Amino acid sequence: EELRHLRIKDGVEGKELWTIYQKSKGGRSGAKTEPRRLHPLLIEQDGEPLDWKLQQRLEIGESLPPLGAEGKGGESLRTFLRRRPVWKSLQKEAENIGEVLVPYTFRHRYAKQSHAAGFPVSNIAAAMGHTIEVHLESYSRFIPDGTADLYANRNIKVA
Repeated sequence: EELRHLRIKDGVEGKELWTIYQKSKGGRSGAKTEPRRLHPLLIEQDGEPLDWKLQQRLEIGESLPPLGAEGKGGESLRTFLRRRPVWKSLQKEAENIGEVLVPYTFRHRYAKQSHAAGFPVSNIAAAMGHTIEVHLESYSRFIPDGTADLYANRNIKVA
């Protein structure tokens, strides 16, 4: 649904991509998120950074996939993707490794890669429009477990 509410705003260092969508913060009856700047997180494909250049594409007027009626953006995006051969291929790849690919996978990947990069939980939650509590409830499984490394490093110092 946030895609429907994308805006380009003037920022301190130039144009910035924002969403003005105010979604539920979760856990607090009626509390909504504030509009927020969106931060791209590049992933690698075949060893090269993959940048969709969403902000630049919007600036030149490129259309987003159809998002249907208000409140139905997720369903409309799912329908759009299901009709694309590349999506079907990616779903098959995911299935072959025991995973499931759905449109929400984009948000899951963003959370997982942000945690893997070592970003503080508070910053990841803010970037995704969550409270820290809601973020941890939904995405704590992506926080790398450094327990073994902490103990191994301590034991090296003692030995």
